[in-house]
Amino acid sequence: MRRHPLLDEARSAWRRQETETAVRAALAAHAAGDDDGLALACSIALRGYRADLLGAHRNEIAASPAGAPRDGVLAMLQVGHGDLDGAVARLVALADAAADPQRDPLEDEGMLLPLLLASLAAGCVVSASWVRARQCIDAARAVMAAASGIDGAPPPEHVPFDLLGLEAVVERHTGAGDAAHRALVETLAPLRLRNSLTSAHALALVGLGSVEHVSGRLGEAALNLARGIRLTPAWRPGVRLHGEVELALVRIRQGRWRDAAEGVRTTTARVGSIEHDWLEPPALAVHGLLLALRGDFDASRPVLERVALLCRHTPSFLAQMVLTHARIMAAISLSDWPALQRALDDATEPGYRHPYRVDEWRMLTLLAAWHLRSIDEFRSGVLAWAAESAADESAYCWAFVSILAEHDGRYAEATRAVDRALGLLSLDNDPLGRAWVRVVAGIHYSRFGAHGQPDPLRALVVYEDASAELTELGAGGLARRYDEAVAATTTAVVRVSPGEDPAARLTDQQRKVADAVGQGYTSGEIAGLLHLSKRTVDYHVANIMRRLGVSTRREIARVLGVRP
Repeated sequence: MRRHPLLDEARSAWRRQETETAVRAALAAHAAGDDDGLALACSIALRGYRADLLGAHRNEIAASPAGAPRDGVLAMLQVGHGDLDGAVARLVALADAAADPQRDPLEDEGMLLPLLLASLAAGCVVSASWVRARQCIDAARAVMAAASGIDGAPPPEHVPFDLLGLEAVVERHTGAGDAAHRALVETLAPLRLRNSLTSAHALALVGLGSVEHVSGRLGEAALNLARGIRLTPAWRPGVRLHGEVELALVRIRQGRWRDAAEGVRTTTARVGSIEHDWLEPPALAVHGLLLALRGDFDASRPVLERVALLCRHTPSFLAQMVLTHARIMAAISLSDWPALQRALDDATEPGYRHPYRVDEWRMLTLLAAWHLRSIDEFRSGVLAWAAESAADESAYCWAFVSILAEHDGRYAEATRAVDRALGLLSLDNDPLGRAWVRVVAGIHYSRFGAHGQPDPLRALVVYEDASAELTELGAGGLARRYDEAVAATTTAVVRVSPGEDPAARLTDQQRKVADAVGQGYTSGEIAGLLHLSKRTVDYHVANIMRRLGVSTRREIARVLGVRP
């Protein structure tokens, strides 16, 4: 029988990466009586990650000979119906059979079965089904090894790199050592040095970034996730979405909230795709988290509740990480300490890997214990932490040492501890953690100062630093709370020092801003002069007016005697 011309048209469209057009042409050839059309449609759809295009032809496909094209489509359609375990069992059994009766029309472009197993492994990783993911990875490698032993076709170029990246993620989340992570780093390093990274390495880079994120290496995580996103081809939207969501969470933890919001501004799960149910929860979760961080809890609550509901039906480790972060931040912002404890308890479920560093996690657990008045638990936790050698360099640990010392009436020791905590703060700390340490210091200084007497001016400095950073971040809910502390402490400062030089109430930075205001510069111009953001300048101006007891910018110049 003569080959139907639509088959050539399908192959041409596939070479142009027009998956949908190619599948339709192959199906048309099949409908016209060419027996090769259906197998070609299956192979193209699977290689283009568009098995959803064949849903209406499931019965015809099921009646065709067993093999990678047929069983691959059936497995992916099972995934689309939520039967991930059944899909894995189908393809692992096909790999174990070591026989492929149905010829793959595109076998010259690489073995199809390892690609399918790697794709299923990715689905298992997304849903935290680590054992199933390992099954798929091992089966794919076995198929590739068997083929190389008989001079068979290798898999498509990206598949071995996909498997490396996925194995490193599985290894990290199961606590199985770091051999896969090392292998991934060693494989990508020479390619990076030669600037030879391509779309074939996209998933491997996203996987590496994910491992680094969970390990607390945020800078490296951001670099690799961003590179992986840039290299992800359009026909792998699931890889891109996962990378965008995880990078947004990393950016949030780095204090780059605006970058995070911009990075996921258009992030949505493609409707109708096989991956939709696995991708919708993390996409929704990150939008809900950003709303919560801005203090818009009325808008974030229904979004996060929907994410929690979706995760009950379709688990997603990334959505759960984002959701946990949102729950923790909301609980702290609202001073809902029982909710904080529930979020921490949920994040310690077996098999779950939260993304927090050890000192960050200890800070959160001790924060909950203190506010829930679990004093014995708080005391034992602080003492155990302080006894460790690494604790000496932890701002968080010293902040808790000061709280405990103050609780026990050891005020001089509390002052030394809080001074040490402030001195250790750096950009390596989460910005919300930095703000919390400053608030602890502000409370201590406002009550006990340096010599047992209240020092409201010193307290005001750290309160304003905390509030300024939160304002710059866009953390509306927390910033409003700390602004109240700034306003109350400012009143105390003005009350106890009515006859002093007004300039003595200002910090060095505020004096620079005040001088520029007195010379008639706008906030935007001052921002350029002092290398600050306009938002920060406006914040300083508001605090300067509060400290001086004035209500206009013109009065700042009058009170300080600044001449234009």
